[in-house]
This record gives sequence, structure tokens and C-alpha cells, in this order.
Amino acid sequence: MYTFKNILLLYKNSTYASYFLSDRRRFAQLQGLFNSQELRRFRKTHENHFWALAYVEAVLKHRKLKFTKICRGTSFNYGRYDLIITVGGDGTFLEAARHLTTQLILGVNSDPSWSVGRFCGANPRSFEGMLDKVVQGKAVVCQLNRLRVSFDDGTQPMNVLNDVLICHQNPAALSRYYITVGRCKEEQRSSGVWVSTAAGSSGGIHSAGGKVLPQESKSMQYKPRELYRRRGTTYRLLGGILKPTQIIHLTSLMREGVAFVDGSHVCLPFSFAATMNVERSHHPLKVII
Repeated sequence: MYTFKNILLLYKNSTYASYFLSDRRRFAQLQGLFNSQELRRFRKTHENHFWALAYVEAVLKHRKLKFTKICRGTSFNYGRYDLIITVGGDGTFLEAARHLTTQLILGVNSDPSWSVGRFCGANPRSFEGMLDKVVQGKAVVCQLNRLRVSFDDGTQPMNVLNDVLICHQNPAALSRYYITVGRCKEEQRSSGVWVSTAAGSSGGIHSAGGKVLPQESKSMQYKPRELYRRRGTTYRLLGGILKPTQIIHLTSLMREGVAFVDGSHVCLPFSFAATMNVERSHHPLKVII
């Protein structure tokens, strides 16, 4: 049986709360943009989400488990907690996952009718039974491999569960960079380059032409998107699946380059001559499923 000293309950705010309830004047303006059915949908997902959050809190209190409730987007020390429970969807789960090392994480999809929640092992109906299994040490724990992203400028390395997109900060601008895989190094001009884990291979990199990998695979994958082919230019590094021991090196040839980590919420500067290394992390994420 597990004894958790400190549980983190990380939750998201709803779209309805952020855009409709935060400002009465703004609410009146937004009402004119959506029909009544669309407004009901926003309100319903809001109600479902906060009902799920209240239910999760009630279950934790009933079992006399100590927890701290924090809204996502807040800066704090994740190292204080030995079990992380997220309530929301994949975005909330991914935000927590970036900060974890050896802790267990359980995602609760607060509204399965609307949110995909691919990484969420529980929903409001299954949470109570799942929590009992966790406390009893009977829950199934899956180890998902992550990327380790590091920079030559001293930026703190980051463990990434899903993917990284390296590109120009302006989506209409050309992305220029050196990419090195193994002994092959070449300059590329494109719309950017994806690097993903197996867990993230069904997302953006798949839409760009990459392959979906088994979730438990230790391999990572890269894929340049929309390569600009000048006359006489031949590219060799067109994308592919890499061995777990391989490293991708990228050097920016952009004054305003960026690296998007796990979606759009984390955007790291990747300015001219900066170098980024992407490899398999030695700290897989421990996910309760």
C-alpha cells in the first residue's frame, strides 16, 4: 500500500470562465458572435469540468488524503509532491508532465464528451476506483519515454513527453537551420522541423507526414515540414525514426527562431547561432493508466 505525503491536484480553468465570465462587458460582446447552441456547449463543458473537479476533491477529502489544489499556469515547486492528479485534458496533463522526474501522475479527463484526454487514465466515473487501486499499489503504471531538450546557452534542460517544433516565430517566415543526424549535417530551409516521441507521434508530426509509433517505443522521430527546394538543392535528411541512442543537433540560422514544446504554451527562444540537442530522456514519465 502506498502512503502519499503530498498530493498535487492541478486543474485548468474553462474557456467559458476565461472568456465569458471574467468580464461582463466582454460577455455581452461574445454573445453576439455565437448562437444559443454554441453558448450552451461552452457552458455545459464548463459545468462538466468544475463538477468533475469538485468530485475529485470530495473523493480525496473522504479518504483523508492531503492535497494541494493549484490552477495550471502557476509557477511552483513540483518536487514537493509525490502524486500528481490533473483534472482537465491533455494540455493540463502535459503541463504537469514537463516538471516531473520520478513521481506518479494520473490524468482525469473532466469532460470526455468534449476533451480527447489521450494521456488521461481516468474520468469522473472511474476516478474513485482508480484512486483506490493507486493507494493499494494495484494500479497499472506505464512508463512513457520522453525527449531531453538541451541548449548550449545554459538554458535548463527540459523533459518533453510529446514533441518539439523548431521554426521561425512568424509562421509566414522561412525557417533556416543546420540539422545534424549521425554524421550527416545539412542546411535546410523549411516551415520548421518536428521532433517527437512515440507518444507524440500521432500529433503534429503525423500530420506532416511522419509515422505513428507504438506508444511504448523508445525511438524518437523527426520530420522537416514543407522543405523549400531551390534549384540544385538536394536534401538528405527528410525525416525518419531514430534509434534510442541517437541525438539530433540543430543550430539556428534565424534571428527570431523559437522552439515550441508540447504545443503552443511553452515557447523558447532559438536565436541565431544557438544550438539545441534533442535526445531520449533517461527519465520516462510514470503514468497511471
